Amino acid sequence: MLTKAIEGYRTRVVMALQTTANAADDYVLPTGGAKSQILRCIVTMGDATDLVLTPKTADDAAGTNAAAVAADLPIYVNGVRQTDAKAYTVADATGNFIVDFVVDPAIIPTGKYIGMSYGNSNAANLMCATIVEDVAYKPTVA
Repeated sequence: MLTKAIEGYRTRVVMALQTTANAADDYVLPTGGAKSQILRCIVTMGDATDLVLTPKTADDAAGTNAAAVAADLPIYVNGVRQTDAKAYTVADATGNFIVDFVVDPAIIPTGKYIGMSYGNSNAANLMCATIVEDVAYKPTVA
């Protein structure tokens, strides 16, 4: 019974923990057949400089031909629903935030990668991003 969560959901790192002093973006290939996907950003704000988070699609893991997602996405911040949009700005001076972008796999063009992007913010602001996919995933036993 406890294995249901790990078998039903696949989580991967999209963007490792880093400062947001310089703009960055990272991408992963979505799991085929996923029922839903959540791009989750974990943010620690140590400075009041806004941090704009933007889910994007690209041709490859390097971000070739990166573009904003095709539709507004449901967004949750610390579990509270926000206005659907293609980006979210964390504008608080301090605090920890979980920003979830709910991505319908149907809006990701076939063969495209999905990822997270942000513009220059501040070295005191930290973030990482993961993708959580609702799949019939069975991990390999080592």
